[in-house]
Amino acid sequence: MKEKIKKIDSYIKAYGIRKTVGLLYEKATHKDQKDYERWLERHKITETIREAQKETVFNKQPCFSIVVPLYKTQEKYLKELLESIKGQTYSNWELCLSDGSGLDSPLKEVLKELEYSDSRIKVISSKEPLKIAENTNAAIEIATGDYIVFADHDDILSIDALYECAKCINENPKVDMIYSDEDKVSMDGQTYFEPHFKPDLNVDLLCSVNYFCHLVVVKRQLLEQAGNLNGEYNGAQDYDFVLRCVEKTDAVYHIPKILYHWRAHMDSTAENPESKRYAFEAGRRAIQKHYERIGLKDAYVEETAYPGTYRTRYKYADKPKVSIIIDEITKKELLGKTLQSIKENDYPDYEVIIVDCTEKKEIEEFVEKYQDKRIRVKRGEKIWTASKRKNEGAGCAKGEYLIFLAGNAEFEDKEGISELVSTCMRSNVGVLGARSYYKNGTLEHAGCVIGMNGSAGSLFEHTLRGEKGYFSHIVTQMQYSAVAGACMMVKKDAFDKVKGFDEAYKGELGKVDLCLKIRNKHMSVVYNPYVKVMRWSNGLRNNENDEKLFKKQWAEILEKDDPYYNKNLSLSVSGCNIR
Repeated sequence: MKEKIKKIDSYIKAYGIRKTVGLLYEKATHKDQKDYERWLERHKITETIREAQKETVFNKQPCFSIVVPLYKTQEKYLKELLESIKGQTYSNWELCLSDGSGLDSPLKEVLKELEYSDSRIKVISSKEPLKIAENTNAAIEIATGDYIVFADHDDILSIDALYECAKCINENPKVDMIYSDEDKVSMDGQTYFEPHFKPDLNVDLLCSVNYFCHLVVVKRQLLEQAGNLNGEYNGAQDYDFVLRCVEKTDAVYHIPKILYHWRAHMDSTAENPESKRYAFEAGRRAIQKHYERIGLKDAYVEETAYPGTYRTRYKYADKPKVSIIIDEITKKELLGKTLQSIKENDYPDYEVIIVDCTEKKEIEEFVEKYQDKRIRVKRGEKIWTASKRKNEGAGCAKGEYLIFLAGNAEFEDKEGISELVSTCMRSNVGVLGARSYYKNGTLEHAGCVIGMNGSAGSLFEHTLRGEKGYFSHIVTQMQYSAVAGACMMVKKDAFDKVKGFDEAYKGELGKVDLCLKIRNKHMSVVYNPYVKVMRWSNGLRNNENDEKLFKKQWAEILEKDDPYYNKNLSLSVSGCNIR
């Protein structure tokens, strides 16, 4: 009760009484579930749509082999799965069932009936009980289709699942792998809940959590290259498999539709994490092995406090020089906190460049007291914009990596700079963003979405500290289209290639613009939640001119869906609410 009162008090401080009451009401009335029920109603497959899909004749009509490992499966769940497959609006499929229950299998008779009832149903049985990877591989062995579809023995496919996959293949002839959005279904099959609306291919996220999960469809040729499921990773055998697949191809397509309903068991990893402790360790080993295969020898994988979510640490012997550029200065006292947090960091080789555009020389006098040759002040003109100040600071920087840090912010941990550098040293990374908080304990920044609020916006802004966000996104490393906030790191080479910040921008959109330019150079923009920064006063906001400029320069991108954000999620609020 004390914890609940403390949390309510923190909500009141962050949001005020009126909004807190609203949030508590939403929680008590299960607003999220009601929103999803309304979403399902809007997106349901009507009889008209069903018939139109059945009558569609694609140029390519791939055969899908649905492979299902069975193990003493309850007959009612197996029948529900079968009904969902037989009801598909795309009919070129085969169902490959592997019964790994052993000699005393309770499924013998029902499987004989199923095999006899439809020539598209194939059954293979084992005399010995099989574990999940070996059982799935047995089903793959009898598959003859062009694409392999993975399904669990008690789940349900949406009736348009195979149709949408066939459509994707026809629209993208080179596709090697497909995954879709999913939700959960209650034990009685009546209630659908907890939808997982996923981003497009996001390798950093995939190396943090197996967000592919269901539905996964793989071209036969890719499966042959990647190899079957590996029993060494039972419990996370699917995680190991998809990692091996993405090593072989980048022709991975995401269908932003709910095509799979995952049966929610109380002993599943989703509902009771401790019941499958071994699965999380297997997942950790699968990611570690992935890094070994791609030659990333300095990466070390750890489990986090959030089951099924992992952290990668990079340990490089090199300690390149870092230039920390500070230009947002509000008060000397806050700048002092910023400089102190830098000094307490464990990173050895850095310089601090403070861009001071005030008329008086108070900042210079303040810095002189530190008697630290690593800290220097660059004088600027009052008319300089935020982007101009950052460019001027970068122009006299000696470091290989640039940190743009607000002068009213401080690192919360002494490893902050080291963590930034170690992740940004990856060859494919151009920009790295941190998790930043306001002084009231609410989140400032955890990644940016293009198109949010008309231009770009930070995800989860004003979320309370301690909350993990939609499917743990606040606490999970992943790629975004852009990052901003009180702290961001940029490779100096990447910064120079795009000629730095566009000096026409006066606010945060200048950072977003820089990220998009660097992304256009085929470099990743990554959000690292393990670098935490506290901002002691509100930072720069977007202004009307910035909005107009951004919409003009990036009109083509704004017309499209942000690939790192699902089209079914809201662009008007930042908490990943259903659109």
